[in-house]
Amino acid sequence: MTKKLAISQWLSRLVAVLMLGSMVSLASAGSAGAQDAAPEAPEASEAAANVASVSCFSPPPHSFSDVSATSFADTAVSWLVAMGITQGATADLYIPQGNVTRAEMAVFLHRAAGTPAPSQPHTFSDVPVTSFANTAVSWLVGEGIPGGVTASEYQPQGKVTRAEMAVFLHRAAGSPAPAVDHSFTDVSQNSFANTAVSWLVGEGITSGVTATLYKPQGNVTRAEMAVFLHRNACGNKPVSVDGGERHNCALKADGTVACWGHNSDGQMGIGSSNNQQWTPVVVRGIRGATDIATGSFHTCAVEADSTVSCWGNNRNGQLGDGSTTNRSLPVAVSGLSGVTSVSAGSYHTCATKNDGTVACWGLNNNGQLGDGTNTQRRTPVTVGAGLSGVTSVAAGAEHNCAQKTDGTVACWGLNTRGQLGDGTNTNRTTPVDVADLDGVTAVDSGWLHTCAAKSDGTVDCWGYNGDGQLGMGNTTDRNTPATIPALAGVTAIGVGAYHGCAVKDDGTVDCWGYNKDGQAGDGTTSANRTSPVAVVGLTGAKSVAGGSYTNCAVQASGNTQCWGSNWWGRLGDGTGTNRSTPVEVAYPNPIVR
Repeated sequence: MTKKLAISQWLSRLVAVLMLGSMVSLASAGSAGAQDAAPEAPEASEAAANVASVSCFSPPPHSFSDVSATSFADTAVSWLVAMGITQGATADLYIPQGNVTRAEMAVFLHRAAGTPAPSQPHTFSDVPVTSFANTAVSWLVGEGIPGGVTASEYQPQGKVTRAEMAVFLHRAAGSPAPAVDHSFTDVSQNSFANTAVSWLVGEGITSGVTATLYKPQGNVTRAEMAVFLHRNACGNKPVSVDGGERHNCALKADGTVACWGHNSDGQMGIGSSNNQQWTPVVVRGIRGATDIATGSFHTCAVEADSTVSCWGNNRNGQLGDGSTTNRSLPVAVSGLSGVTSVSAGSYHTCATKNDGTVACWGLNNNGQLGDGTNTQRRTPVTVGAGLSGVTSVAAGAEHNCAQKTDGTVACWGLNTRGQLGDGTNTNRTTPVDVADLDGVTAVDSGWLHTCAAKSDGTVDCWGYNGDGQLGMGNTTDRNTPATIPALAGVTAIGVGAYHGCAVKDDGTVDCWGYNKDGQAGDGTTSANRTSPVAVVGLTGAKSVAGGSYTNCAVQASGNTQCWGSNWWGRLGDGTGTNRSTPVEVAYPNPIVR
């Protein structure tokens, strides 16, 4: 992501101040003079360096006596200090319960943006050039945000309310029409903040203090400001991505989910369908998610309470709610709990549970539910044949493979191309062990093939190989695993429909297989790659995920890079142009509550 200052960049800092989630209180003490505190701001270059070097979750501890180690704001305050955004009200005091003033708001936001030089001076008579907030207020004005109470007054000592912040944010975004109406009883339709609050809800920026209350007149405290600045910068980064047939979704560290691409069946989870999304949109109603999975035309998420919610196409019962009705908003999978991870095939879904068992539901024409039948299921059934000790499941088009605690893999379902790896091409309605495979640390499945990363840093693949997706340097199918030659130091894998990718220990990515849309990421589309090639310009990768004809990698910075086919906006860059090298996903304004 570019470091160039823009509305979207500083808005990402501003958003963080707005919302008081359920974890923080609206109660505020007097500012005790905190509004007058003005520690020296760091140089812009220092702030930029800090962004890259400061740990989000284990920053050096602060030294403030009034912020205890058990405080909800402790880590956030430490991070602010380490980032150079604040040095406290004094050397020893942060004054966490002090109400945030308009002057403080400007200064915090200006520092969080790297203290850029303002493009023009402000004209407010109540902010003299000697004020600690002078430069920050000028910067706000120069960014095109109406920062004054009147044309001549900024009111720097005024307390910042949630309603004011909502309006400020909405104006900063260009005052777009909201996608939904909020449901807060304390924000009336004739309130000056009504449209702004609805927009925030529709964008997934807030869910309110409760389901029915926004608390528009609540003041923002310095502790709350710290928490949300920190949550915005560190808690909203994508932690994983999963690819479907025509869409992709990202799980963010705050437990929200954002999706982009085709939405014919409601797989975006935004309450509508048939409106493709060229950039990510926030799935409504998902909070605290821990895992996500994208099928061909549906999406699922593991929720904070270890249940599963799904949305999108449901013609084969793959949403697990007991119906075959498509859903454009998440619905709970019936009778399922204790889930640790989820994986979605073309028209079925499987979940790994905390007792090491697996449950599946949806289409079962080739035994992909693993219950010994070919009967379609609208609610979960337990995978049979004594399958236990499972840590994760990888769903292919119509087969599944389960990684077990002992480093082995068991598979079931369609096997016409040897994708079960048991040495046969016979379909299996219950799990069978993959032949001669151990030391597995991760497994992932394409439509007709499977790959496994191993503890020695190598990768084994098996199944269909017509496009070189096994990485063996040929196009010969295999019904038992074989090691990809010359591929070493692998830490993560991601398998697409007819291709595969691997993250290496130096943060680079190699890909192989079908490449007519640029899936290999090497800048070409002229030929498939039967052996791994390096993805051009991609560094710092932590994970990679393959979709039907795309790949997406999450970097250590939290940025997401995608490449391959871009029909229906599957790359999330705002265009429909295929990319043979990575392009950054254009996430919307940060998502916080």
